[in-house]
Amino acid sequence: MGVHGLTTYLRENQRILAKAIQFPSSSTDVTSIVVDGWSFIYELYEESKLPWVYGGEYKAFSACVEGVVKAWMAVGLKVYFVFDGSAPGLKIPTLISRLNHSIIERSLLFFRTSETSRSTPRFLHETRMIPPLAYHACLHALHEIASSEDNLQVHFADEEGDPYAVELAGRLGAFVVGNDSDFVILNSGKYAGYIQLDDMLWTVPKSVDPGSGDEDGEFRTVKKAKTKKKGAAQQGIRRGLIPPEHSMDLTLSVSVYMPAALASHFKIPVTLLPLLGALIGNDFSNQSSTQRNVQSLFFERQLTLSQRLSRVGSTLNGILSAATQKRKARHQVGSVMDLIDRSVHELLIRPPSTMASGEIDAIVDRIVNATLQYAIDKYDGDTFGPDGLWPSKICALHRAETCRLPGLFSRALLLSTDNEAADSNAAEHNTQLPQLHSLYISAYRSGHLQPKLMDILSTGTFWPRLFLENPDAENVARSIGRPIREWIYAILEDAVGLPEAPEGPGDPEVGQLDTSQVDEEDEDELIDVVEEESEDDGTDLLAPLRGELQKLRAPDEESEIPASVISQSRSHIPPRPKCVIEYIRRGTRVAPESVTVPDISGLLVSSAFRGDSQEDWTPLPLRSASERMSVFLHILHSRTVALEELPSEQLMCALVLRWVVQVMHLRAIGSPSKEREKEKWTRSEAGAFLAFYTSGGNDVNLHTIPAPAGSEPDPGPETTPISSRSIQLMAQVLMAIESIHHLSQVLLVSERVPVHVHTLSSQKFHMLLAQKGLSCRDTLPVGLWDACTEGLGDAFAEERQVKVKKSKVNGKSTDRPPVRKAVRVGATGGQFGLLADLQV
Repeated sequence: MGVHGLTTYLRENQRILAKAIQFPSSSTDVTSIVVDGWSFIYELYEESKLPWVYGGEYKAFSACVEGVVKAWMAVGLKVYFVFDGSAPGLKIPTLISRLNHSIIERSLLFFRTSETSRSTPRFLHETRMIPPLAYHACLHALHEIASSEDNLQVHFADEEGDPYAVELAGRLGAFVVGNDSDFVILNSGKYAGYIQLDDMLWTVPKSVDPGSGDEDGEFRTVKKAKTKKKGAAQQGIRRGLIPPEHSMDLTLSVSVYMPAALASHFKIPVTLLPLLGALIGNDFSNQSSTQRNVQSLFFERQLTLSQRLSRVGSTLNGILSAATQKRKARHQVGSVMDLIDRSVHELLIRPPSTMASGEIDAIVDRIVNATLQYAIDKYDGDTFGPDGLWPSKICALHRAETCRLPGLFSRALLLSTDNEAADSNAAEHNTQLPQLHSLYISAYRSGHLQPKLMDILSTGTFWPRLFLENPDAENVARSIGRPIREWIYAILEDAVGLPEAPEGPGDPEVGQLDTSQVDEEDEDELIDVVEEESEDDGTDLLAPLRGELQKLRAPDEESEIPASVISQSRSHIPPRPKCVIEYIRRGTRVAPESVTVPDISGLLVSSAFRGDSQEDWTPLPLRSASERMSVFLHILHSRTVALEELPSEQLMCALVLRWVVQVMHLRAIGSPSKEREKEKWTRSEAGAFLAFYTSGGNDVNLHTIPAPAGSEPDPGPETTPISSRSIQLMAQVLMAIESIHHLSQVLLVSERVPVHVHTLSSQKFHMLLAQKGLSCRDTLPVGLWDACTEGLGDAFAEERQVKVKKSKVNGKSTDRPPVRKAVRVGATGGQFGLLADLQV
């Protein structure tokens, strides 16, 4: 993530670019850090060595989150977590590439490998994925700590999380902790610098040996040269995120990278670091997979990443130095666009005459776009620290009129005024829409509206959390999640309005922004590149481009809004249908699929739900709690008396089970085949799921909490086998949990239907499935099984018979049960064991 190769460059030049800082637990000083939430989740799950292949060990992961955060607070750190909001459209090609590499390709490799080979520790490490509900578990742990501690806050960014985190750090005078090199490019206010998560070092004071001293104090004890040195773990030293166990007096050592130090190293002004990152290549440089990679035009293939960085840095320095020395020469730099244009021409490895017409201009536009993503609004206040936060009730950093988040919830609100003359009920709607606007913003800021949902409102896209599943089966994001998401889209369109339908998925220009006006309007804007002290006096050399960024991010009220955005249920006139582009697995790659947003009133009528008439329509999120809950259960085909009487902690598991069982049953009916019939759940599998969800993750010994950095987990004497059937069932369950949770948040009933992900151990589900769910139903809470199976008598498949092998004893054929060797996840077996696993 971040600037290509910059993380490697920082490590190679750590002594020059970084400064060391220690945070001892004995200190009374309080230092603020801003943590990139998703970098923290990825790094911690990787370092904890928790099993991933079963679907996620969320109970153990929650404990890890709690341990690390409390250790940070113990050494005097005040922690601010920041999670991403909606992703910008320019980042869509990068997101697709990451999903293909980290999920799709690894899933394909997993299912094309034998069960024995794919259970080895090396294979599992190389195909490792982040479980899809890790965010839920982490967020729950953070909220639990924040409820009792003042030194922890959780923030949700308006849009991309990196600029928000640096702006927050600049307001607090804090460090930013993460694994994204963009944090050494971005800069704001009193920003203290960037700390890498994987570069932390925990130390415990050495215990003093009473027999090692000398009474006279004039001589030292001579130690034998052959004495073995104690390992780092024995000395109380541990590198990484997780602190040593059972240690109270800890010291945390880190290396801090400052943007000013990096700029000084390349001999360029610090305000040109965003341009440096865009030229080298970042998450926004390649706007479409059909366009040529810009960096392939700048760098020879044999150049290392560090050499590329050095080349761009020296190129920028050379252009600025020439302009300084020869003020009136023909190579003088007079504007931002001139500087970018000169840089592009200098970096091209091909003569411009060999390139197609307009190609260089297109490259310059892409560099401009990639540079603008680093822009941070300048703080015009005088108050820094915690007292400088929350200038308005809706945003910790911005006033209400400058915050970009309200614009995502304001389309219907803005259009209601334009439609007032045509709508006799406009006055009533004008009182409802501000209330919806306020409810959704409050839910988002408090963590009760997932950031994933913000993509729907921002770019008209949705990105289901993909995970390990059978590539030969229809992907669960379509079969399990899409019917629920269609309701989500309809509810949001009716309540707050969705953006206009994006361009078709096949159009190579999807996700691009038009920056044709950048050259025309900013061509004559002058910048100061002559004075050498410009870096010190704070002159922003990219300031002319900031105004263009404001236009690219202009709120909806400043643009002409087409009348077709008006909610269908309120306008009564069918407008041009909206659509949401979903990015899901299609075969062996991630591909966009357009989903038409249905009319909410039509959905309610077609599903036989009785509610408000069209004449006195009330958006669903504003209806009474009982009616919202009724709609929620109706959408999931689970509006039964028995289910409504279940306690809240049992609702989610009952709804998930009923949903996946019904979907698989309807698929088998709609397209009868042996394969579809095999997809149906059995009663023993249903009992195993309910036992897994209601057990709280008990009775599972993972032997992996915590694991030293760089070591493999100890799987114990034997672990649960990795079955393809169990993996597919878990994939269905994970997608159903995510989709149902999103629906509950959109309807504002999530507190009535808690997820309780933090209590789950997916390995237990696989264990219970391997045992055929024996006696699972006997351990379930009273009434849960009946509530889950009411009306689903024909939806379950018959129990699958266990195959038996035939053997001959004294010439007679007899049946004997198969002897299955326990597969150890992470077992090694020596060199001959590795040879035995090789596939011929």
